[in-house]
This record gives sequence, structure tokens and C-alpha cells, in this order.
Amino acid sequence: MKIRMERGALLSALSRVQGVVERRNTVPILSNILMEAEDGCVHIFATDLEIGVRGTYDAEVMESGGVTLSARKLFEICRELPDGPVELACEDQWVNVSSGRSRFRVASLPVADFPPAPESDGEQELPVSREVFSAMIRKTFFAVGDLDTRYVLNGVLVIIDATEAAEAPLRMVATNGHRLALIERPLQVDGPISVNAIIPRKALIEMRKLLEEDEGDISLAFTDKRVIFKKERLTLVSQLVEGTFPSYEKVIPERKGAVIQLPKEEATAAFRRVSLLCQEKTWAVRFSLTPGLLTLVANNPDMGEATEEVPVAYEGKEFTTGFNARYFLDILQNVDGDTVAVDVDDPLSPCVVRDAGDEGYLALVMPMRL
Repeated sequence: MKIRMERGALLSALSRVQGVVERRNTVPILSNILMEAEDGCVHIFATDLEIGVRGTYDAEVMESGGVTLSARKLFEICRELPDGPVELACEDQWVNVSSGRSRFRVASLPVADFPPAPESDGEQELPVSREVFSAMIRKTFFAVGDLDTRYVLNGVLVIIDATEAAEAPLRMVATNGHRLALIERPLQVDGPISVNAIIPRKALIEMRKLLEEDEGDISLAFTDKRVIFKKERLTLVSQLVEGTFPSYEKVIPERKGAVIQLPKEEATAAFRRVSLLCQEKTWAVRFSLTPGLLTLVANNPDMGEATEEVPVAYEGKEFTTGFNARYFLDILQNVDGDTVAVDVDDPLSPCVVRDAGDEGYLALVMPMRL
């Protein structure tokens, strides 16, 4: 293989796969990328056997073929090179990388040992708006479990149920057992489809990176074991999390309790200030309601106490409960409207937060005993 690419294009391509490649993998070749050149383009593929990203890029191909190279080392080399064309040429189990006056000789591993990229089985592709899907990930990702022993919580549940070609709801749900986020948006489908799948945390991180890069149409497709995300000349394939997601519907209160109209910006600032004196182990804040006023109190025996008062639209009974300040802040920071409706029933019941301008979104946080 012998190719020439502009440094900027190559650097961008290598940057996309850094989050996929496992640096401390017990299988050495999984620290590499597979580069295959043909017909004026180069395909770059990286995988950790659970998630894989494959991109196609324009290149001057002087000799077709394939090679595997350390993803991290080639990225570091390319990052330090001057702007201009970069040439990669294979020589036995070595690759010569040159640009301007710079020359590198990098070791490679056999192409035959690299896992093959998954092939499409004709799955039904679902076109999704880039802005919509990006927002759906953002508004649920904060509630995903992180290395939770209950593996099904380390991802976002995706539900689509359509019996015919029509507009069907696309629902995404995330929870770590202490908080929950649910969002629903309309999706146009071309025929009957039923999806109940858990996309893992790592795949969502990589999807979000690709969505933030630039504009472009995207699509989703699902099989029994994997999700396929496509964006222009990029394809991300990920294994789904196996298992049954908790019955999240049972946690969301059916009836409304005392609804508080809370100014988002003022409440966010108040939570941030009181959290400065929270105990870092629990991040507990006392949440006291009286007609027209919300009082937040954080108490740390070693540091002191902080109190904030926030005027609110509330005419119910007085009561006090407790919440994790960080959990509440995560919810407020992912609401787009200026006001949130906080639905509380009693000090021991879950608190439901809704965006006043978005009927398809809600978040829930469990109370804490103080």
C-alpha cells in the first residue's frame, strides 16, 4: 500500500477512532487501526470487538493494499507534522511515514490478524435528524450508569414500535437507579418495526462526538445484537447491552403532587452555590418548600453551612425533603426552557422535573434521607 493524504484530513480521521481503540488491550492488534486503500480512497477501521468505527476518505492511491498501524502513535506523529501532504508506504512489516523533511518508520502487524468490519445484512435504516438525535443523547446521557454492576444500566434504552409505515415515537430512557431521564420524539418509519435495545455508554459517547463534528444526515439500524449508526461516509457499529431494562414506567408517579414552577437559571445558580459546601460523599441538599419560596441548605460539619432562597410559583403545603445537588444540577442544565415544572408529592416520593416548553421530556430524581 502507498497513499498520500492531506495532513488535516488524516488527522481528523485518526482523531475519530481514538476513543474506540483500547490502549491497554490484551490483544495487541486491537491497539491498531486497519487502513485499506483502493480506487482513490482509503478506508480506516478501528474496533475493540464491541464497538467499531469505519470511515472512508479521499486519498491519492499510488498502490492499493492494506496495513495495520498503532492508532495512538500514528495520531501523535500526524499531530506534530507540518501542514501539507503525508505519504504512507508499506515495506514488509514496516510503514514509512513522510511529510516535508520528516521521516518515520513505524512497525505494523499482519492485516490478516485484524478483525473484519461487520457487513450490512439489509437492516431497515431509520433516517433521524442530527439535531434531534444529538439532543436526545444529551438529555439522557447524564442519567446513564457508569460501570454499574447491573450492566443494563450502563446504556440508554431505545424503544420504537410501529405496525405500519407512519410517524412513530422514538423513545430513549436512561437510569442509574437514583435518577432517570426520558425523552420522546416523532420518527418517520417506512414500515413495521419493533425495537427494544440498550445502546452502551461507550457507543453513545462516540456517536455524540460524530454528531458534534458537522452537519449531515444520519440513520440508525438495529439487529438483535447490534446498532448501526451511519453518517455520510462514516459507520459506527456497536454490540447492544444484553439483558432486560428495569420497568421504568413504574417509577414515574402517575398523579401530580405539588407542582412548583421553578426559574431554571436562578435555581441552577442557587444549587451551584450551596453545593460548594456539600459533603462530597453524598452531595446532599435540604429542599424546603413554603408558599412562594424554595430554600436550599447544605451542611458540612467540617466546612460550614450554605443557604439559598429562590422565589417560586407554589401555593401548596410546607414540607422538607433532600436531594443530591449534582443530580438536580444535571437535570437543570439539560432543560432548554426558561422554566421547569417540579412535581413532588411528599418528602419520600420521587421528584419529577419537566421542561415547561417540552412535553416529550422529563427527568426524575429520588429523594435522600437527611
